[in-house]
Amino acid sequence: MKMLITEMNNIDLDRYLTEKKELVNLALHNLQPVSGPEAVRAAMNYSLEAGGKRLRPILALAVAETLGYGEEDVINVACALELVHTYSLIHDDLPAMDDSDLRRGKPTCHRVYGDAIAVLAGDALLTLAFEVVAGYGMKPGRAEKAVRIGAELGRAAGVTGMIGGQVLDLEAEGRELTLPEIETISVMKTGALLKASVICGAIAADAGEKELVLLSRYATNIGTAFQIVDDLLDVESSTEDLGKPAGADQERFKPTFPAVLGPEGARSKAEALYHEAIETLDDLGRPVELLTGLAHKLVYRIK
Repeated sequence: MKMLITEMNNIDLDRYLTEKKELVNLALHNLQPVSGPEAVRAAMNYSLEAGGKRLRPILALAVAETLGYGEEDVINVACALELVHTYSLIHDDLPAMDDSDLRRGKPTCHRVYGDAIAVLAGDALLTLAFEVVAGYGMKPGRAEKAVRIGAELGRAAGVTGMIGGQVLDLEAEGRELTLPEIETISVMKTGALLKASVICGAIAADAGEKELVLLSRYATNIGTAFQIVDDLLDVESSTEDLGKPAGADQERFKPTFPAVLGPEGARSKAEALYHEAIETLDDLGRPVELLTGLAHKLVYRIK
């Protein structure tokens, strides 16, 4: 991508991401069910362990760390976010939705296990997420936080979040939308779970109301910027680099940020949102280098 890249010199972000990804992968593996029909468990495992950057759980971990909490205090909450994210990818890829053959560089779940098992595997991952949150809440001092986290995650995944955004996205195919309409779809379909990742991590770390407001603004900005970059990558990158079919938005005649703003205009908007996000952190009163670095990684990524 032709974006201005600024280096993060004071933090080994790549090492941090690698370490946290390994932590999340191990925790996800340990959370998977060991009983129940083998077919659906295999499909769950296939999609969950197919790879991915684990950005959403890492965001939750990073927010908690910024607020002074260790990874052991929030790891299951972080995993619940990834369970919801993976469920959404399985369902998005189905023939009735985006009809995709490739995800994370591998054949999509329904191509391997069939549509019916893929639907049920997605359902199982979603319900497992809330089981994990409930389990988190059974430990001393966490019940109220678990209720708040469950509500936040439910909103992000529901009709005012991902599901609603997916409906609007489907209805928009073949139509010309205004920029505000595209922004609404982005906030719901992509931004809602990214924002929930930040807020759930903050709730687990006992964030105050002022901190929640600031982190919410930060998350909203990087969520929209992330979607803009995703739209740009769909146009400018290859299927091999993305791990999913490139050019899919154009093939399905989906309205995107580059379609409305042009590639350069879309890049400029993503950069402006990135700067707004990190400026918001100035008032947090915490060491914010990690959150700044993650925002940079989300917005200036190449795949």
